Amino acid sequence: MKRTVEKYISELLFLHDCVIIPRFGGFITRKRPAKLNSTTGTLLPPSKHILFNSKLTNNDGLLISHIASQEEISQDSAKKNVETFSKESSEKLANSMALRITNIGLLTLGKEGNIIFSQDEKINYSLDEFGLASTTQRPIKREEKLEQEITSTISAVKSTRTNTSFLLRAAAVIIPLVAISYLSISHEEKINTVYSQMATLNPFSKAEKVEVNPLMTPEKENEIITESIESKKDIVVPHASSNQKHTYYIIAGAFVEPRNANNMLKKLNRWEYDAEIVEGDNLLRVSYSTFDNRSEAILALNKIKQENPAAWLLKK
Repeated sequence: MKRTVEKYISELLFLHDCVIIPRFGGFITRKRPAKLNSTTGTLLPPSKHILFNSKLTNNDGLLISHIASQEEISQDSAKKNVETFSKESSEKLANSMALRITNIGLLTLGKEGNIIFSQDEKINYSLDEFGLASTTQRPIKREEKLEQEITSTISAVKSTRTNTSFLLRAAAVIIPLVAISYLSISHEEKINTVYSQMATLNPFSKAEKVEVNPLMTPEKENEIITESIESKKDIVVPHASSNQKHTYYIIAGAFVEPRNANNMLKKLNRWEYDAEIVEGDNLLRVSYSTFDNRSEAILALNKIKQENPAAWLLKK
């Protein structure tokens, strides 16, 4: 066969809740919600929990039909390959007391003849959360020094201005700036959010009189105002479409230099991939293949990751 029975079992676990190996046992999946480790601060994404039942030995046809379709062989040939795999797995488990099935987990034989299964956690078999990695967050400790400097800054602003409206606007800008300077680099996303919110603030609106250029004529002022109004007419707010279709690209790499992107494109074409360059965000992304179906894209990505672990899925 082109690929092993183990890889075909792994593929089916992405799409089905139960995969049976005739005369050996069956793997059953259960949805597992996200889990937070309060001690380490690690957040694990939702996933599929895999169990093994040695009593599920009857052939339901799923595994054999999938192998026959993928290998383009007859049902009888696929059945013989599965029976051979089942027999060899049973003998290895009985002789060495342990059997590892690639990308799925480890089976061990207990003292009482029972089979204990430990899942391989490297792969998330939940299609909705495939590719999500665990994250670690540490609580931010507020320092007394920061509070003192914020208080002294506010007092300095109060002593220079008596206008209440001006004080409120100035404090709204100064306090976040002082706080941002003490945030760690790991909170870059939060800093960007604060800057975006501050960009909409104008601490001096309605607080101070705007000085007008005495050399500017009324006709020039009208011209500037007209240009400002006309520019706003070009702003279009996109509307979300509930029936929007997406295209999925399996990305081999992203490059700034066109020469590097073209070299990767030629290499993938030599390997008989339907490769192309996907532009966006000032980067040239080189794609192995393109899919309209998410499930097919996930299966293809899983195969490519065995040769290129850095490959990832782009949705447009």
